[in-house]
Amino acid sequence: MSEKKEYLLNVKNLKISFKTGRKKIINIIRGVDFKVREAQIIGLVGESGSGKSVSSKSLLNINEGAIVKAEKIQVDDVDILKAYKSKSKRNWTKIRGKKIGYIPQDPLTSLNPTRKIGDQMLDAIKKDERFKNKKEKIAYCIDLLEKFGIRDAKERFWTYPHSLSGGQKQRIVIAMVVSLRPKLIIADEPTTALDPTVQAAVLALFETIRMQYKISIIFISHNISVVAKFCDYIYVMYAGRIVERATKYDLFTNPQHPYTWALLQSIPEDKDVSLYNIKGTPPDMANLHVGDPFAPRNEYAMEIDFIKEPPLFKVSDSHYAATWLLHPDSPKIEIPEKLKLKLETTKEIFNNGNNN
Repeated sequence: MSEKKEYLLNVKNLKISFKTGRKKIINIIRGVDFKVREAQIIGLVGESGSGKSVSSKSLLNINEGAIVKAEKIQVDDVDILKAYKSKSKRNWTKIRGKKIGYIPQDPLTSLNPTRKIGDQMLDAIKKDERFKNKKEKIAYCIDLLEKFGIRDAKERFWTYPHSLSGGQKQRIVIAMVVSLRPKLIIADEPTTALDPTVQAAVLALFETIRMQYKISIIFISHNISVVAKFCDYIYVMYAGRIVERATKYDLFTNPQHPYTWALLQSIPEDKDVSLYNIKGTPPDMANLHVGDPFAPRNEYAMEIDFIKEPPLFKVSDSHYAATWLLHPDSPKIEIPEKLKLKLETTKEIFNNGNNN
């Protein structure tokens, strides 16, 4: 099988920078690779400022002022790099919505408060040739709203956004994005603004999208426990790079990077136990020091970490981590006892057939 057919999305050596003055350029994304198969859900996880959203938004060219370079950005049969090189906006109209959908953190940024829900949904599919007339389009939209959990969908279709709850608005935004049947959806922290009681129900919609519509999803979150619920493959980002990538099973049972260890330790298990906090603060991307950006926060850092940034070392065919601890000459260390117990519990859960 060719790489083009095997992967719906293929990004190689993505680099993104921004100008902050006449001469100053800040490198935000520093050589990122990621791939997505058809109907696969991948997770991009990391603290705020790690580059999750910036790298994903580059697929749609919605990073204002960004300088984008890459060896390859291919989505289905579309070469995204050609769209960047072209000055025509028409190339992007064929990509946005139709090839790649985008779900923002705050649904209010996607819904016009002065227009009815139905009118906005109809606008999204205005030029869709699947429908013979407006009546068919209305029936299609209402059916989607029902499938995505909107009660009294016919009535809601003709109401204004202000009459809906946050969870209902996000469901409607998701339905609008799916209505165009894109090949890939970018979900950018889609549940962060929602009440915890609503989050689980909205998250379940993404599994429905994948299973029923065969749509691939890039799910962005700062919360590693959220991506654990349904992502097949997970990329951990730090300071504009992928520091670990693995299947969900491998990442949650055999993590290799100290940053991933810290993220896993920060998952709360008991409300009576104080949360683990990653010491230090994320790096200033405008003033990255020499070596591994995580070194100042890494209690396992060695001398080389402050001299040279590590490459991605191979753990298995589907598991890589950028840490000098994987170098053959590095000393063997023991992971924290609490984390070891957590990993053993997680492995037991997976082995008992519960992937959630």
